[in-house]
Amino acid sequence: MVNKLIIALNLMQERLQKIISQAGIASRRHAEELILAGKVKVNGQVVRELGTKADIAKDRVEVNGKKLTVKSLIYLMMNKPKRYLTTRNDPRKRKTVFDLLPADLRSVVWPIGRLDFNTEGLLLFTNDGELTQDLAHPSKEHEKEYEVVLNKELSEGRITKLREGMELDGKKTAPAKVRANGTTIYITIHEGWNRQVRRMFAAFGYTIRNLKRIRVGKVKLGDLPLGKHKFITKKDIV
Repeated sequence: MVNKLIIALNLMQERLQKIISQAGIASRRHAEELILAGKVKVNGQVVRELGTKADIAKDRVEVNGKKLTVKSLIYLMMNKPKRYLTTRNDPRKRKTVFDLLPADLRSVVWPIGRLDFNTEGLLLFTNDGELTQDLAHPSKEHEKEYEVVLNKELSEGRITKLREGMELDGKKTAPAKVRANGTTIYITIHEGWNRQVRRMFAAFGYTIRNLKRIRVGKVKLGDLPLGKHKFITKKDIV
């Protein structure tokens, strides 16, 4: 059962914006806006100070009149197959990664980041707004590693360009970590530009035959079967 696998939220005093974010109500930035707008109450009193703290186990915290309750935080990893969208619903009725999750999880968790339609590999899910924001923030420079199979071997000069940073649509990419094994390239980046890896190799005139994400931060895809998921902990991620 899911309830036996989820990780309990620590019960302690936290800043209100963090509590709201962890409850999945809003991002931390939006939570700050709600506080400043007088939409948050603690024990019946409207609070407008961003430094206000509360203990969700003892204090009554309300957002827009709705009481927040202690919830369990969920973390899981999936080996996404190709031809699945990283979205909850698709107007064209194509398959999504949520079709691969049990029904009792589909409305509870969301993906951290995306993998495009024809990319496979590691995708993380959670209901932890705080972690989602942390992993998505560019300043944190969380690494993402990809296995790229090309149509031909990558020249040393182009490997050097990737390692030093290259021009891409008028912007320079951050230096990447690169190692090559014939036509298979392992590249690690920390930026989150749209379709970045594909665009980098396309700029060199190469065709990607297969693209797989094999690591996000500390989490490695390992031997998780394609289309399957498993529960992990927050410590596995950061």
